Amino acid sequence: MGILSAGGQSLTKRCTNCRATVHIPLPALDKKAIYLDQFMFSMIYNVKNDGNLPKGHEGFAKEVYALLRRCVHLQQVFLPHSDIHHDETTVFHSPIDLRGLYEFFGGEVSLMDSRDVELLQDIQFAKAYFDGAEPAVSLSLDEIADSRRNEWLPDMHVGVRADYSQFADHIRTVRGEVHNAMKQLADTWLEKRVTFADVLESEFSAIGPTKKQAFANWFEEVSNPDPNDPLALLESSGRPIYREYRELCRLLEDRGVDEGQQPIKIMEFWHWDQLQKIPHQKISSYLFAAVARRVAMGEKRIVDRGLVNDVRTISTYAPYLDALFVDKRCAALLKEEPLEAELEYKARIFSLSDTDEFLEYLREIDGNTPDGVREYAAMIYGID
Repeated sequence: MGILSAGGQSLTKRCTNCRATVHIPLPALDKKAIYLDQFMFSMIYNVKNDGNLPKGHEGFAKEVYALLRRCVHLQQVFLPHSDIHHDETTVFHSPIDLRGLYEFFGGEVSLMDSRDVELLQDIQFAKAYFDGAEPAVSLSLDEIADSRRNEWLPDMHVGVRADYSQFADHIRTVRGEVHNAMKQLADTWLEKRVTFADVLESEFSAIGPTKKQAFANWFEEVSNPDPNDPLALLESSGRPIYREYRELCRLLEDRGVDEGQQPIKIMEFWHWDQLQKIPHQKISSYLFAAVARRVAMGEKRIVDRGLVNDVRTISTYAPYLDALFVDKRCAALLKEEPLEAELEYKARIFSLSDTDEFLEYLREIDGNTPDGVREYAAMIYGID
């Protein structure tokens, strides 16, 4: 009996002589979700392709490559990819190859887009507000991860080498605009010598006005579309603020609120003081306040082109996943007070500052693999 196919929930074997076929159910899985920041996937890409490795971390790069691959094939871990990976990969020098690597190497599981996760949390708070209940957010991984996360990996892989290079210039432009805005904000922080408390309060108090202004900007876009841009209206329909407004209208319609009253109720919700407790909102506000504190103390290099994406990654996904390997800067911020004491999220945070701890974490996962799972993994994927 040889292996005909494997994956999902079963192993199919067939006799090479008589063609008799048997279907064997595979053990149930509960994989850990480990999110790798883009630079980690780039490092893995360089290990696989004999490229340059981070100075001083060459040994770690090779060992973590082997351990991650082993844990994924042991069906104990998946390394999800997100829209943040997608955008950053598009401007990478070998985007098609890198995208193929992280999708295949990580176990082919994707996460809900970061803006959709934020909207999911916002809507859960909106339901509480409109119903007069205490706000609560479900932080189950199953709500944001691909349904295949606990399936056995197929023993055969078919990839699509999609080319998104036409979007690269736009992504670079947007990143540049965001970075310039952050630099201007950092200059203000430095000039005013702001404190952590100052910026945190500013972040919280700006939630409602920012949403209101974003909605006004969207309304202006659709009211006066650019006649030279045929895709302008299509782009406007995908704005996060419009999608949120539309979902809030649906909630209010389900609750019998008259259409004319819906905008008023939505504006009231957007100014609800409990919004500062939404997980993505609270984590990002604390992180930006911590960045501002560093800037006010004279740290110049903390605001770079990757900062906003790093903050969005942590604030969006840390509440759901088992571990995140992120930039050293943000990992250090999370260990500062009051962030360490007041922020709550599920994920363990790792960075290049604690590589030994991350390797030990992976070895522990390897060692805890159930014997039955290990036996089938050896049979299907050749893991010893």
